[in-house]
Amino acid sequence: MSVKGKRKGFTLIELLVVIAIIALLMSILMPALRNVREQARNSMCMQRLQQWGLMFNMYASEWDGGMMDWAEYAWAGGEFVEHAWVPMMYEYAKGYEVYLCPSATELWQYGLDPRDPKAAWDFQFIIGGELSLADWYWYYRTGTPPNYVYAYGSYGKNGFISTNKDTWGGEPDSIPWTFQNIRVRGTSEIPLHGDCSLMGGFPTIYDTPSPTSLKHVYGGEGGEINRWNLDRHHLSVNLVFLDWSVRKVGLRQLWALRWTKQKDPGTGQSGWGDLNIVPDWNNPLDWPEWMRNSKNYDL
Repeated sequence: MSVKGKRKGFTLIELLVVIAIIALLMSILMPALRNVREQARNSMCMQRLQQWGLMFNMYASEWDGGMMDWAEYAWAGGEFVEHAWVPMMYEYAKGYEVYLCPSATELWQYGLDPRDPKAAWDFQFIIGGELSLADWYWYYRTGTPPNYVYAYGSYGKNGFISTNKDTWGGEPDSIPWTFQNIRVRGTSEIPLHGDCSLMGGFPTIYDTPSPTSLKHVYGGEGGEINRWNLDRHHLSVNLVFLDWSVRKVGLRQLWALRWTKQKDPGTGQSGWGDLNIVPDWNNPLDWPEWMRNSKNYDL
């Protein structure tokens, strides 16, 4: 009768080798998985901006090609409301999800650094509790006290696309360089809406790039174009243009777009012209270090 030998198990060395191999594979796979997740979020962001393009197109069609003002008296019982597109588009959006880029869903009020390019803006954080009850009408809210629902999101509208009939209580064209109707030439060059650290703003050809990716949410360093100048999608942002196309734009390319009707006094052209604020926007060395590796996409 034969005697069976004892079954031999794994040695410590073998276990350590297996663990090392698994760790190596994980280190290789994790960046790839992160890239896949980011690509999925980017794709969803572009889909949501396509929805915004459709909704803004519907709005403009109803108003003979005009777009709502940056601020409106006509909404909320005649009260003055900043960034009026937020409440006025809600009837088309039917919910807040479409206001959020999937890469920027964490609201400032929950402790995220508001300078973070992946942070979502939130009215409640912006105004806090410092304003009087009358001042609340400057901001979008629904419901009755104390059950207000504040608007939030991570997209912003180009304030220079506006009928300008009520902004600041002035006359039409009270803010210069505005596109008062969407029926203009070169719509494929004019950004309407997209990834932004605030609800919108007024970018001009005189704005300069922020020296850092972490900047004040209101723009600050260099001008309001920096509200869109965000490292949200690998040194790029997604924008919907007035031809209703949605495109990825490298951060340096933001300065090549036609945000306003403003012209360079030296060349008569939109954009940098001969202002020499940024000598060559194609030359990475002429930009802040954090922006130098941004890619130029087909526009």
